[in-house]
Amino acid sequence: MNNNFYLDIRVIESSDNSDLKLEHIRNQVYGIIHGAFRQLSAHYALALVSSDKLTAKQAHFEQKCGRKSNFNFDIFRIFAENVDDLQNLIDALQGHWKIRDYTVLGTATAVPVAKISAWKSYRRFRIPTQKSERSQLSEKKLPLRDRRLESAKTMPFLQVKSQSTGQGFTVIIDIQDHPDAGQGFPDSYGLARASQPFALPVFFK
Repeated sequence: MNNNFYLDIRVIESSDNSDLKLEHIRNQVYGIIHGAFRQLSAHYALALVSSDKLTAKQAHFEQKCGRKSNFNFDIFRIFAENVDDLQNLIDALQGHWKIRDYTVLGTATAVPVAKISAWKSYRRFRIPTQKSERSQLSEKKLPLRDRRLESAKTMPFLQVKSQSTGQGFTVIIDIQDHPDAGQGFPDSYGLARASQPFALPVFFK
């Protein structure tokens, strides 16, 4: 998949005294985006981008608490092969009141190839259930489930509701450095699969 164009959707934290903090709004906004991904026929790839403000918050947390924080972000950066695919996504999203009230919806823009500094692959990180745990042991004699739970503590995640069952579940995202773009296609979450690896460009506007 050639990710020639991108769209930034920046999530805005609620300014009132409600319980709608950034992470809650972010989950709700992603639920709308994911629903649009499923309805449209194009392939959309998802990257997570943090603003300078959030980076400062993250650094303050790590200094205060003495431990690594979860990767925090406030921008969903969505890639597609052509500008029309992103415009169709914008058309599908812009009428929703949560998109209007809690995001800054950008425009479809060509990827600035000259500014690409790295490639990152965004993959769903799966944690086996206790029932499926096969007691695969590491040198520290920890089962695979425990090892993955420990690894997931510093990974970004999104809480999503199934459109078919209404049940909530967590999508944990593993961000890995990658040497190049690869040739894979994203799943319905916009993420790379083990069988379809690919990476997205990192650049600063």
